[in-house]
Amino acid sequence: MVLLKKGTKLYSIIRLKCPRCQEGNLFLTQNPYNLKMFDKMCPVCGEDYEKEPGYYWGAMMVSHATTMVLAVVVHITIFYFYGWETAPHITSLLTILIILVPVIFRN
Repeated sequence: MVLLKKGTKLYSIIRLKCPRCQEGNLFLTQNPYNLKMFDKMCPVCGEDYEKEPGYYWGAMMVSHATTMVLAVVVHITIFYFYGWETAPHITSLLTILIILVPVIFRN
Protein backbone atom coordinates (compact mmCIF):
# COMPACT_ATOMS: atom_id res chain seq x y z
CA MET A 1 0.00 0.00 0.00
CA VAL A 2 1.42 3.36 -1.06
CA LEU A 3 0.24 5.27 2.05
CA LEU A 4 2.16 2.99 4.42
CA LYS A 5 5.48 3.04 2.57
CA LYS A 6 8.55 4.11 4.46
CA GLY A 7 9.04 7.83 4.00
CA THR A 8 5.40 8.79 4.48
CA LYS A 9 3.98 10.53 7.52
CA LEU A 10 1.35 7.84 7.97
CA TYR A 11 4.13 5.23 8.22
CA SER A 12 5.76 7.23 11.02
CA ILE A 13 2.48 7.71 12.87
CA ILE A 14 1.29 4.10 12.74
CA ARG A 15 4.68 2.53 13.51
CA LEU A 16 5.70 5.25 16.03
CA LYS A 17 8.94 5.99 14.17
CA CYS A 18 11.04 9.14 14.26
CA PRO A 19 9.36 11.70 11.96
CA ARG A 20 12.66 12.83 10.43
CA CYS A 21 14.73 9.70 9.72
CA GLN A 22 12.08 7.01 10.28
CA GLU A 23 14.82 4.66 11.46
CA GLY A 24 14.61 4.92 15.24
CA ASN A 25 11.56 4.43 17.38
CA LEU A 26 9.84 7.60 18.54
CA PHE A 27 9.96 6.44 22.16
CA LEU A 28 12.94 4.76 23.85
CA THR A 29 10.75 2.00 25.26
CA GLN A 30 7.76 0.33 23.63
CA ASN A 31 6.08 -0.24 27.01
CA PRO A 32 3.97 2.81 27.93
CA TYR A 33 3.81 1.62 31.54
CA ASN A 34 7.56 1.93 32.09
CA LEU A 35 6.90 5.13 34.02
CA LYS A 36 10.54 6.16 34.31
CA MET A 37 10.90 6.33 30.53
CA PHE A 38 7.38 6.51 29.06
CA ASP A 39 7.92 10.04 27.76
CA LYS A 40 11.57 9.74 26.65
CA MET A 41 12.01 10.05 22.90
CA CYS A 42 14.74 8.52 20.80
CA PRO A 43 17.35 10.99 19.49
CA VAL A 44 18.69 8.75 16.66
CA CYS A 45 19.01 11.55 14.12
CA GLY A 46 19.14 14.50 16.52
CA GLU A 47 15.56 15.61 15.88
CA ASP A 48 14.58 18.40 18.26
CA TYR A 49 11.17 17.58 19.68
CA GLU A 50 10.78 21.00 21.27
CA LYS A 51 8.69 22.76 18.67
CA GLU A 52 7.44 26.34 18.64
CA PRO A 53 4.54 27.41 20.89
CA GLY A 54 1.23 26.09 19.66
CA TYR A 55 2.75 23.18 17.72
CA TYR A 56 1.17 20.52 19.93
CA TRP A 57 -2.26 22.16 19.97
CA GLY A 58 -3.70 19.46 17.68
CA ALA A 59 -2.27 16.64 19.79
CA MET A 60 -3.74 18.22 22.89
CA MET A 61 -7.17 18.40 21.26
CA VAL A 62 -7.03 14.75 20.14
CA SER A 63 -5.98 13.68 23.64
CA HIS A 64 -8.81 15.72 25.16
CA ALA A 65 -11.35 14.22 22.73
CA THR A 66 -10.10 10.69 23.48
CA THR A 67 -10.39 11.30 27.21
CA MET A 68 -13.88 12.75 26.87
CA VAL A 69 -15.12 9.78 24.81
CA LEU A 70 -13.68 7.45 27.43
CA ALA A 71 -15.33 9.46 30.22
CA VAL A 72 -18.73 9.33 28.51
CA VAL A 73 -18.47 5.56 27.99
CA VAL A 74 -17.50 5.03 31.66
CA HIS A 75 -20.28 7.36 32.82
CA ILE A 76 -22.95 5.56 30.78
CA THR A 77 -21.73 2.16 31.93
CA ILE A 78 -21.65 3.14 35.61
CA PHE A 79 -25.01 4.92 35.32
CA TYR A 80 -26.53 1.69 33.98
CA PHE A 81 -25.43 -0.21 37.11
CA TYR A 82 -25.55 2.42 39.88
CA GLY A 83 -27.83 5.22 38.71
CA TRP A 84 -26.94 8.74 39.87
CA GLU A 85 -24.70 7.77 42.78
CA THR A 86 -21.64 10.02 42.69
CA ALA A 87 -18.97 7.88 44.34
CA PRO A 88 -18.95 5.01 41.80
CA HIS A 89 -18.77 7.50 38.91
CA ILE A 90 -15.83 9.44 40.29
CA THR A 91 -13.95 6.38 41.56
CA SER A 92 -14.36 4.44 38.31
CA LEU A 93 -13.48 7.36 36.07
CA LEU A 94 -10.38 8.36 38.04
CA THR A 95 -9.15 4.77 38.23
CA ILE A 96 -9.54 4.16 34.50
CA LEU A 97 -8.01 7.50 33.51
CA ILE A 98 -5.00 7.07 35.80
CA ILE A 99 -4.39 3.59 34.39
CA LEU A 100 -4.68 4.82 30.78
CA VAL A 101 -2.68 8.10 31.07
CA PRO A 102 0.50 6.59 29.53
CA VAL A 103 -1.44 5.10 26.62
CA ILE A 104 -3.39 8.31 25.94
CA PHE A 105 -0.16 10.35 26.20
CA ARG A 106 1.49 8.30 23.46
CA ASN A 107 -1.48 8.37 21.11
